[in-house]
Amino acid sequence: MFLLFLLAQVVTRTETGEVMITNVPEAGEAVHAAPVSEPVECTEYDHIIAYYCDMYMVDPALIKIVIEKESEFNPNAVSSSGAIGLMQLMPKTAEILGVKDPYDPWENIEGGVKFLKYLLDTFDGNVEFALAGYHAGPGAVERAHGVPPIPETVAYVDYIMGRYSPGSRNNPVRLSITEEGTPLITNRE
Repeated sequence: MFLLFLLAQVVTRTETGEVMITNVPEAGEAVHAAPVSEPVECTEYDHIIAYYCDMYMVDPALIKIVIEKESEFNPNAVSSSGAIGLMQLMPKTAEILGVKDPYDPWENIEGGVKFLKYLLDTFDGNVEFALAGYHAGPGAVERAHGVPPIPETVAYVDYIMGRYSPGSRNNPVRLSITEEGTPLITNRE
């Protein structure tokens, strides 16, 4: 907790109106820092995820976050809408993907990775569109020309994109100013 306090950013305005970014708050000032996302760990299914991600050329970090969000790594999970297994495949989608037993981790992960790869290819590598297609169906993304304005889908995409940073180890940190004049420090493009 102490480390999080030290790393927290505080944006304040000085008496002259200048913006000051620091990790040290003024005396008496409350600091609310967003929780730092830890990488998703899943030793039980890592070998399966790695195998199919290598086969279909999909980032395993993305698949781990999707599995965490979809089923919390529960291979027996069934949603209220009928989605099954680790990657929450709908029965018809599982059938189309050749998944005979959606409760089997090997088959479910292969089906989910294969479907996400199809969506990434369909949407020219746009991860947000692919995730929206995974959640709401590719037709909804095509009709909306982007992430459809379905609150659950928007929250789903935001959650995963908030935790997933493709190639983040190689992305330099950038400082930019938003249209509102707020400084923004990010490693996302």
